[in-house]
Amino acid sequence: MNMNGIKISAYVICLLIFTLHSCVSIPNALGQERITKKAQSLFDEGLKYQGYGEYKQAILLFQEAIKKAPGFLNAYDALANTYQKNNQMNEAKNTYLQLINLKPDHFFGLYELGHVFFELSNLDSSALYYKLFLDINKSNDKYAKQAELNLINISFSKAAMENPVDVTPINLGPSINTSEQEYSPAFAIDEKTIYITRRIGDLSDTRPNEDIYYSKKIDGNWQKIQSIGPPVNTIENEGAFSVSSDGNYIFFTSCSRSGGKGQCDLWITIQKNNTWSEPLNLQSPINTKYWESQPSISSDGKTLFFTSDRPGGYGGTDIWMAIFGENGWSEPVNLGPNINTSKDEQFPFIHADNQTLYFSSEGHPGMGKSDLFVSYKTADNTWEEPINLGYPINSNGFDWNLIVSRDGKTAYYSSDKIEGNGGLDIYTFELPEFIRAKQVGYLKGLVRDAKTKNPLSASIELTPLRGINLPIVTYAEDNDGVFLVPLKSNMQYALTIDKKGYLFHSESFNMPQVISGEPIEIYIDLEKIEIGNSVVLNNIFFDTDKYDLKKESMQELDKLLQFLKNNVTTQIEISGHTDNLGSSEHNLELSQNRAQSVYNYLINHAIDSNRIQFKGYGDQKPIVPNNSDENRAKNRRTEFKITQI
Repeated sequence: MNMNGIKISAYVICLLIFTLHSCVSIPNALGQERITKKAQSLFDEGLKYQGYGEYKQAILLFQEAIKKAPGFLNAYDALANTYQKNNQMNEAKNTYLQLINLKPDHFFGLYELGHVFFELSNLDSSALYYKLFLDINKSNDKYAKQAELNLINISFSKAAMENPVDVTPINLGPSINTSEQEYSPAFAIDEKTIYITRRIGDLSDTRPNEDIYYSKKIDGNWQKIQSIGPPVNTIENEGAFSVSSDGNYIFFTSCSRSGGKGQCDLWITIQKNNTWSEPLNLQSPINTKYWESQPSISSDGKTLFFTSDRPGGYGGTDIWMAIFGENGWSEPVNLGPNINTSKDEQFPFIHADNQTLYFSSEGHPGMGKSDLFVSYKTADNTWEEPINLGYPINSNGFDWNLIVSRDGKTAYYSSDKIEGNGGLDIYTFELPEFIRAKQVGYLKGLVRDAKTKNPLSASIELTPLRGINLPIVTYAEDNDGVFLVPLKSNMQYALTIDKKGYLFHSESFNMPQVISGEPIEIYIDLEKIEIGNSVVLNNIFFDTDKYDLKKESMQELDKLLQFLKNNVTTQIEISGHTDNLGSSEHNLELSQNRAQSVYNYLINHAIDSNRIQFKGYGDQKPIVPNNSDENRAKNRRTEFKITQI
């Protein structure tokens, strides 16, 4: 069954589409009255219609079979089961009760009454019939295990309903939601564009049309959704996707698409100049002949979470992750038993803080068929025991598709349980504190030519300067020069911008402990590689009054090293500068030693010494007045200048 890349276990499919005990005709139970040929014929015909999904006709045939043979146990069973398929739960309940009245120890009748009463939110009766079922089923088969799990879920549900979480879902409105099915929302880090999956047709359709749509927020209002169009959307199904932080990449699921490796695969499309590229299959080791779906890319673009039923998991569908490195995607790793169970785990969403994971599960104790959970990454990169998001976020149905915005508290999800525009709609609500993620800010930059002020395309690399952190890599497009990157609070970052034919730019800044809802905005003017043009190396660091390079300087030094390797005829002067505190003689010597430290690093890494000069200027060339701590910090700098090209 494919809806938005959803994988449903064979067991659940049997319950929802062709319930196991009525998929075939079960031999008459011991003590059942003799069944006439006419009653048997009506019953067999009813099973055919049930198999075709023609439930109303099947119901009439099973009813006629019971009239011909009032003790026909299999007909009661099949009739009740068909009512379940047709979502007529009260009729299903009454028919199963008639079956149990005829045969009090009917195996499947007791089991299904537990299900039906659970669907009707009659938890005490549900528990009663599951216990009666377990009294006669002494084996440890899959039905007994499911009944035991459901009893745990009933106990959990009672406690959750007695202690509901305080949420108020708000419909995103008619610009987003229509009479069709809308689900699986996703954002870039600026949250100015929402992407959703839209399904044309009823959820029961076996050949749905699922496509990716989007809407932009203008003056605080969502505009009317529109299709992302070809080449992403096709006559096949596209959905269950994730948008990169900068909005330039979409990882999505497509099923039965030409060039795929299995039924459902993960694909990527890249936006250049407001146009989405022809999608590329992620290939091995991400995609296999098995089922892969529901990608979620981390905000640094380095870790991909997804759902798969490949071998090596814990059962059903599991959540896996892969790391992107110099050689492409690593072999996917299962997230382990704290996350995955013998049932289905689906819809991973990694928050922009890169340490909070939301997902759905059928195997952890919950409210019903599938609940939403949150787990936090520990210091050793394992995952904590998941926390159920509680009632009424979770219900006795299937709960999927939850994402959380960069503020860590604003959630979006799809539901058909609230009266909306029709079918599944997308809603937003505020998460209680105990299940929130950490707030994340973002940097919005504009790259320009220093002389013309025209926007430039460029490569951007943002690296946290503390701890073991991989850089975030993105790019600015030449149509607007804009880039977006996520930022965590209380962190120091190094930012470098590269473009062929230009000097690279470096920037260093600290994120405050308290993050604003608005982005940090910066303008970067790139100088062309011309004699006399210079760059301040903002990410080269020394201790006070020292000239030993600190380890935080290595990324910047390597950037300069690479620049010289890429421009083999370029010659430079490295200059050191200080503020005006202390004697001029001391400042001159300190600046000279600092410039020489950079020079030594470069020649020790195979750069010809004839290409580099170094000089200390002390406090003689300030770029701002030395009248404040902030200005003096700007004057304490290392630069390089082009002397020959």
